Amino acid sequence: MARGEGGTTSIKCKWENGLQRFYDSATDETVHVNAPLWYKEDFLGEGGLELGNTVDRWAVVDVGDATEAMVADTATGVFRTHLHATSEAEDAVLYWGDQTTISVLNDVQFETRVNVSTLPTTGVRGVFGMCGDHNLAKDSVAESAWFSMSASGVLNCQTDDTTNDETASSGTTVVAGTYYIFRIDFSVISDVKFYINGVRVATSTTYDMSNLTATEALFQPYYSLDKASGTGVGDIDIDYVAIWGRRSSSW
Repeated sequence: MARGEGGTTSIKCKWENGLQRFYDSATDETVHVNAPLWYKEDFLGEGGLELGNTVDRWAVVDVGDATEAMVADTATGVFRTHLHATSEAEDAVLYWGDQTTISVLNDVQFETRVNVSTLPTTGVRGVFGMCGDHNLAKDSVAESAWFSMSASGVLNCQTDDTTNDETASSGTTVVAGTYYIFRIDFSVISDVKFYINGVRVATSTTYDMSNLTATEALFQPYYSLDKASGTGVGDIDIDYVAIWGRRSSSW
């Protein structure tokens, strides 16, 4: 297949967990998956998304001077969560308003392209991935699987299934202004896997989430920057969110 004059496409296809996945071989960005459940948000169009609309998936948590908004006139659409330098408690969250409708027991994959455009400073924590219901204290979120970072910029991979709580370094320190593709693979729930730019990370840790009940396994996509106090800042720029899997664990 040609791409422009004399060029070749980088789009390839492979079977993963019994599903046909099309991806960019240069970046491992997922283009599409032939799966019973397929969802993608690219933050395009006027406003990118209609926050607060009762039929829209997305909602925000906005504490203090934190902001959550589209980045104006940006190619391919970008949504930003931002903490301000005001000395106060702040939380900037983009999520599905606690409508947890994705069962991670169903061979689910979560993928997102993110640029930490302003690294968290002292007292700031950022997380992005999937979880159950929101809690201002991230360690009090009952069920979660996400990438987590603080002022060092070192990314940790973390899961919690209400019994097993695992955290380990990804070995990656994010560079501000650089986009990375992050993926969380729930296809083996007793061995959840984390990927950055197509490379599996934190391989020496087993992320066992098999304690989840059917109700506890209902997740939503989740992006957050928060601080309890102080003048710390941070920005997370979200280019896209993709989630796919099966409609049930037996299909």
